[in-house]
Amino acid sequence: MRRRSHLAVLLVALLAVGGSIVSTSPRDLTLAADPLAQARAQKAAIERQLADQRTKLAQLKQTSSQLAGQLDLAKAELAQVTAEYQRVVGLLEQVRVQVAEIIARLAELRAQIAALNDELRAMAVDIAFQNDELRARETLLEEHVRSAYERTQTSLLEVILSSESLDAATSQIGYLLTISEQDKALAAEIRLIREQLMIQKETLKDGRAALSEARKLASAEEQLLKDRQAELEELERRTAELQAAAEQKRAEQEAALNAALEAQGDVAAQVAANEAAFAAANNLVNQLVAEQAALEEARRRAAEEARNRSGRTSPRGFAWPEAYPNITQEWGPTNFWMEPPYTYRGTYYPHFHGGIDMASGCGTSIAASGTGVVVASGRPLWPWDTGYGVVIDHGGGIQTWYWHLTNNVVVHAGQPVTIGQLIGYEGSTGFSTGCHLHFAFNDHGVWENPRYYLP
Repeated sequence: MRRRSHLAVLLVALLAVGGSIVSTSPRDLTLAADPLAQARAQKAAIERQLADQRTKLAQLKQTSSQLAGQLDLAKAELAQVTAEYQRVVGLLEQVRVQVAEIIARLAELRAQIAALNDELRAMAVDIAFQNDELRARETLLEEHVRSAYERTQTSLLEVILSSESLDAATSQIGYLLTISEQDKALAAEIRLIREQLMIQKETLKDGRAALSEARKLASAEEQLLKDRQAELEELERRTAELQAAAEQKRAEQEAALNAALEAQGDVAAQVAANEAAFAAANNLVNQLVAEQAALEEARRRAAEEARNRSGRTSPRGFAWPEAYPNITQEWGPTNFWMEPPYTYRGTYYPHFHGGIDMASGCGTSIAASGTGVVVASGRPLWPWDTGYGVVIDHGGGIQTWYWHLTNNVVVHAGQPVTIGQLIGYEGSTGFSTGCHLHFAFNDHGVWENPRYYLP
């Protein structure tokens, strides 16, 4: 095709030179009679046209390359910003739910504190009243005892002898005995009041301790609420920034697309004006088609490699948890601000992704990567993480973690599993904005790269 393009350019040049010969003056005919001058003129004309074609072809290739790069970059950045925006929106909704739950718990706790405080105040008032009653009864008993003691200083014989008659003496002795029984009843009443006061004071003491504990818990809940509200404000601010960034990327993509359309118009004008330039553009198209075919072949080989890889087991006895994993994020340091900090082998990273993310579609079967025993399933990190997951211990200090599963986890803690056994399904629970599996290896407490263990 390139050889044909060169021949077309040469033909155009020869026609142009031939036209110039036909329109020459007698002076020009004299010059044309010189074969050497004619050959040189033809060579110079052809070289000028070939140089012009090479320049236009280079410009066309450069423009096409720049436009394609701008479009691809805008699309990639827009996809990344959109994915981050969706994830932050999901986290924002979860934090809002947590804030509402904390507010409800705090209101209930405050109501309980108020009710308990009122009850303790009433009990304190009652205790004060009972203390007054006790002091009154004790004073009365003391007076009775003192009076009885004074009366007993006179013997019964003296009472009989000093009485006007035997009937009067008997009545006076009976009165003394009656007072004695009243004193006994009063003493019993005093003992009962004292026991009641003892119980009430103990209850008041326990109640005040419980009230103090409730107030501490309320203070902790209030602090947690402040933290969640601050996190909510940060997420709302981050969401607004991401939305603005997405709009900017869309504008950049539209500008690049408009530039591409304008460039296409310029190329069409060049093709119409020059047959050689059209041939060069056609060659470029064929080259791009060939590159696209090579890219498709590379993708096909990668997919085939993934399928072959999915059925293999590594020398360490592990396999991929999904049949045809589509990797969306690798293990290691990242610039994504939502990833937590982590210190790996003595180096601190502000944002670190401790596993490999793969997305093969909601409901994709998840298999055990190796033989072991399930040590956790369901929601092991509740309430700090609402995601469903499974943790398998493979012995030797190695655990595999499978996160963001659907809520119908099919294995339970303590259950032995074998490599390839179904344990759950790919979902979007917890801190996730779309269906995917977060797959991680924990080796003696360290989050290692899963690829070290996989085939």
